[in-house]
Amino acid sequence: MESMQPQPDPDEARSLLSVADQSPRRLTADLRLPTGLHPLLGVAVALQIGTAAYGIAQQTAAGLAVLLAGLAVFLLVAAVSLHRFRRINGVRVDGLASQVLLGTNATSSVVYLAALAAATWAAFESVWWVVAVAAVVGGAGYALGARQWWHAYRGDPVAHAGGVSPRMLAALAVLACLGLAALLVVG
Repeated sequence: MESMQPQPDPDEARSLLSVADQSPRRLTADLRLPTGLHPLLGVAVALQIGTAAYGIAQQTAAGLAVLLAGLAVFLLVAAVSLHRFRRINGVRVDGLASQVLLGTNATSSVVYLAALAAATWAAFESVWWVVAVAAVVGGAGYALGARQWWHAYRGDPVAHAGGVSPRMLAALAVLACLGLAALLVVG
């Protein structure tokens, strides 16, 4: 004999679906970024762009050390910021590390690449004030891109939750290292 399960009330089903639909929005409304994340990220990126341009243009061991020091500062800021976010909120947000901190969103990527190209060109020409301006503009644009992604994520967490896969990040890192090696060899 089969057991008969009662049919759900249509109004109750709609109510349950509405609650389930609003759940991600309620969660994201309560999420908080660490205090000062965007300015700190902007400064770290500006420093990284400036040191990278200097290191690439110098093409010496000391230049490479400066480049790596700037990269280390950026990675430290990103890691500490991610740790602070998780400690404050107690959750992980898919896309936060790649889209916000590592700048894989469209705005941050384009601004970063343009600023790095301008700063590197200026460093080769020894126009250091242009290096500084390009680095500051790059850092500010990067932080703006991070801010835009965060607001878009909070508006529609499901559509913006995807981050870049670890494999893609590894491939991009390899390409960046190959590009750096090519610049050091050619110059």
